[in-house]
Amino acid sequence: MRKIKIIAGLIILTTLSLSAQENFSFEKVIKTDSVGKTIIFTTINDWFATTYNSSNDVIQMSEKDAGIIIGKGLFKYYSNKHPFFAPYSYDGNIKYTIKVYVKDNRYKVVLTNFNHSADEDPNDPTPPYSFETITTAKVYKTKGIAMKSLNASWNDIKLKSEQYSNDIFKSLENKTKNMKVETTGNDW
Repeated sequence: MRKIKIIAGLIILTTLSLSAQENFSFEKVIKTDSVGKTIIFTTINDWFATTYNSSNDVIQMSEKDAGIIIGKGLFKYYSNKHPFFAPYSYDGNIKYTIKVYVKDNRYKVVLTNFNHSADEDPNDPTPPYSFETITTAKVYKTKGIAMKSLNASWNDIKLKSEQYSNDIFKSLENKTKNMKVETTGNDW
């Protein structure tokens, strides 16, 4: 009896470890030319203020001495993966966490914790379907009537999250590429 319990336990642990997936995330280290941590930090704070409608709503933490800025953002998701007769509506929001770690001459941007929530539309006869936490899993569902539609939208969400992340990286690179080296005195 004890051997059966051990074998059953090992099977359960193996199954759980195989099905566990990591959160979907992207990161990039961006180098700057001879620019100190203070100027990079200030420039990135300015980027938050101009990129998001309200940086106060987005920035959750901003520690200049530690060189870290953490924010919560979202972007609209519109699914183009609906078959003619879709069982669900996937259009909605994708929320994410953005972390920026600043050091002299470089900074690292990490976008993680992607989470999908579908909008409820009283004019749409299809019920909303939220995927919630987006992971690295290749497929969302392995069987069921809506499997093809769910998997297509699952992968579309991951693709659009990657494209959005690359746009964020480019936007930050453009903002920080022409930073000036710290100077002393008043250059007004």
